[in-house]
Amino acid sequence: MDQSRSLQALVRLGEHLRDASAGPVDILVVGACAGMLTGELPRGRTTLDCDVMVIAPIGAEADLLSASERVAQELGMSARWFNTDVQLLRHALPAGWEGRRVHVLHAGALQVHAIGRMDLLAMKVYAGRAQDLDDVRTMRPRPEELHFVAAYLDALAVAGEPAAHIADARTVLDALEDWHGR
Repeated sequence: MDQSRSLQALVRLGEHLRDASAGPVDILVVGACAGMLTGELPRGRTTLDCDVMVIAPIGAEADLLSASERVAQELGMSARWFNTDVQLLRHALPAGWEGRRVHVLHAGALQVHAIGRMDLLAMKVYAGRAQDLDDVRTMRPRPEELHFVAAYLDALAVAGEPAAHIADARTVLDALEDWHGR
């Protein structure tokens, strides 16, 4: 999915929610889809899914998943285009993310927010996959953003995240700081 396809699918999702007489639903999109929707990642960037980390109200997930299946059928998309599995990592959202989130769209009964730039950078460094690192380099983080990521990793360590994950993320951060210094 590219930015245009992601927006199209989310608009249809909101329309299906409205048609199902569902109350208002607010979601927080993270990952590449968030970067694409906010313009932090380039127009040509694509992703396999739209990662949804926060759903409010909590009981709306079943309606969302049902509507996302209809959208997938209508638009010829993968049934997994709307990924709520990432909610298992909600504890990894940086403190204060609510104040940095970006409103992306309002469609039907759906309000879509995307994670803010610094939070996206932090979570991509923590994820540390090759594509995440490419995304971070593309975003060209500023020194103060790298300091934010370092503080985020410190907070995760204090919260009890596995030491190996923190060490891997710190290695990534060190490489970014070296790269930035060039």
